[in-house]
Amino acid sequence: MRWGRRGRPDGGGDPTAFWSWWDQEGRTLTSRALAAGEPAGTVEPLAEAVSTVHSELSWEVAPGELSTYVLVVTPAGNPDLRATARRWLLAAPASDETWSYSDHRLPRTDPESVRLDSIGGAVAFGDVSVTARLNGLRFDVVVHHPRFADLIEPARLQVAFLALDLTLGEDDVELWIGTTTATEHPLVDGFGLTALRSVVQQHAADHVDEDGRPAWILLQGETPDGPLLASVQVPLHPATAPSLAVHVAVAVPFAEMLSDGLPGQHSLASLRAFEDQVAATLAAEGRLVAHETAGGLRTIHAYVDETSDAVDRVRALAGTWPDGTAVVTARPDPTWAGVAHLSA
Repeated sequence: MRWGRRGRPDGGGDPTAFWSWWDQEGRTLTSRALAAGEPAGTVEPLAEAVSTVHSELSWEVAPGELSTYVLVVTPAGNPDLRATARRWLLAAPASDETWSYSDHRLPRTDPESVRLDSIGGAVAFGDVSVTARLNGLRFDVVVHHPRFADLIEPARLQVAFLALDLTLGEDDVELWIGTTTATEHPLVDGFGLTALRSVVQQHAADHVDEDGRPAWILLQGETPDGPLLASVQVPLHPATAPSLAVHVAVAVPFAEMLSDGLPGQHSLASLRAFEDQVAATLAAEGRLVAHETAGGLRTIHAYVDETSDAVDRVRALAGTWPDGTAVVTARPDPTWAGVAHLSA
């Protein structure tokens, strides 16, 4: 059982009203409707409640692993709504044996057992085959099912994306899947959804540290001002920090510049210490995601929560930099376009 719909187009706000409704009546109403086998009875109330958070959010109720049900409120791929959905989740009550909560679609334990019966005929996900080709840090995926020959392209893609979501979870699809093609032609070297999960999970494990956080890599390049060195978290993607949607760039000049425009030993130590200070002042309301250095300037890239005063704290800290004027710019950037040029 997995059911849901988009929110109604008549709302917009913060999660307070939703969780108040859920606590006072929504949880009981939804639980009773599900227990009676009549989930349709709570569709309209849930849709209206979700719309008080934002009218363009999607939602669904799905089977849980640690609870009977999981209520999912998701931006459904809309980067402008990631932070809104994450704030909804952060305000959620503690999970219990009946209900848990998520701001992204979760993977199914056995995606190959799923049968989809809502598009004019059954599609058994056990008959799905895929190929996955690594392109940079992400896999370009081709998906086939025998019934795709009977479906138009939008319907084929709908099935393909649902199969990926149920196999990997919505977040891992965003992080590790590049292009998705749904083909009506059988795949000579195709394999099943469970095997795809294993491939992607192993790849993801190779790009996180021992605490499960994004790893860092070094990049090199050339600019008109000489060589460029960059240190970047991977994957460099907003799904790694959904509540952080404001890009903060700190352009830091340094006094000890070598002939190639990179910092000497003394300035390098000062820059590293300054980055540590930036990270400390951001605390839980922001994250350093990259820095790049060329032509006597280091630019530190961070993303912060728009509801916090993190930008003001960074500006105050920048004023203490001794080797010239450190310039801070900040702008809304839910897609992390400000660091797209550093994506590996």
